[in-house]
Amino acid sequence: MPEKIPEKIMAWAVEAIRKNSGYNLVLDFLEANFQDFSHENIIVVSIGKAAVSMAQGAKEFLGKRIKRGIVISNKEGEVEGFEFYLGSHPYPDSKSLKAGKALLSLAEETGPQDLVLFLISGGASSLAVLPHPPFTFEDLFFIYRKLILSGASIGEINTVRRHISLIKGGRLARAFAPSRVITLAISDVMGDKPQDIGSGPTVPDPTTLEGASEIMKKYGLSSFLDKLSSVPETPKPTDPVFRNNRFVVLANTLRILKDIEKMAKKEGFETIILTSEDRGEASQVSGVYSGILFEILRSGNPWEPPLVLLSGGELTVTVRGDGKGGRNTEFLLALIRDCREIKGQFCALSMGTDGIDGPTDAAGAAFCSDIYEKMGDLKPEEYLANNDSYTFFDKLGLLIKTGPTDTNLRDIRIFWIGKRKGH
Repeated sequence: MPEKIPEKIMAWAVEAIRKNSGYNLVLDFLEANFQDFSHENIIVVSIGKAAVSMAQGAKEFLGKRIKRGIVISNKEGEVEGFEFYLGSHPYPDSKSLKAGKALLSLAEETGPQDLVLFLISGGASSLAVLPHPPFTFEDLFFIYRKLILSGASIGEINTVRRHISLIKGGRLARAFAPSRVITLAISDVMGDKPQDIGSGPTVPDPTTLEGASEIMKKYGLSSFLDKLSSVPETPKPTDPVFRNNRFVVLANTLRILKDIEKMAKKEGFETIILTSEDRGEASQVSGVYSGILFEILRSGNPWEPPLVLLSGGELTVTVRGDGKGGRNTEFLLALIRDCREIKGQFCALSMGTDGIDGPTDAAGAAFCSDIYEKMGDLKPEEYLANNDSYTFFDKLGLLIKTGPTDTNLRDIRIFWIGKRKGH
């Protein structure tokens, strides 16, 4: 294995994440669009895993024009002059409920003289919640957990979330009306759909109660359909409450992959971005990637190595065991299983840009093809069967632990593929 390749791809990932911090993204946007923020009564609401960092960027630029500010995040933090609420992710808790109530209370205190700047990043859906009657918090918690553990897509999960909430699916924008609302978002969802980023608290909801009902039936939640039938429909794109509002995506997965691509090319590596929208069951999608690695190292098709391949998105995991892990380590463990027959050198990294991989303290992991000489009696199949990928990589010292990163652009994957023998 060429010296320092694993450290090199790790450094690219960390630097790209730093460059796309909430602070940098918000400050850069406000400086470039300063004419839109000359208002003297600005209320800032920042929700998500990058909430503290994004609020600090807003504070840096807007200063004393901020009349009031609220930060809701999954980690302790402080922004001068802002109220702070600590929520929970990926499942809401009583603190998340308190944060949701604070948002609705703030909305009642604003008026047409106020400009409301919303800063949204991944995790917002569970960090601040407020169930729509007749749903209770206990109902909401059960539904969130059931959908996540069943392997539902983020689109399916958020469709249900929007329809059982008082503050999602555009209902928060309606609560803040007639104040004008500008939303700056860091996208952690496929296609950068506004309604799926934080479950779209300030944007119209194109999905329907009927669609939410079908999803609940699909994932064994039919017992809640009677309650759902008594909830009014979410605000739609034609609702006048959205007429003067604005929504901007500051960054997405493709942007961070392009930043890594620039770094790799600068160091002389041929680099190709495969996709920023991969999806599917982590333990199955690994088969697609192993096929790509096998083909390149066997025949040089469609690209002659050495080269770097980049991809990203968000895979899912259907939990059947009682082990510890997340979608990134699950994917990599399945890749190890699927790449046994590959001849040649390669390295693979997969990590969450938020620094969190499932309910663990790791962002993901990285390994190289010499891992087969180091595994000893560790059997990937056994750890996969128990969804225990974290433990597997922990035993080999291959976990990536960054801590919270102040951004959330889904997951990134980096593959270094070595030169073919004889070429």
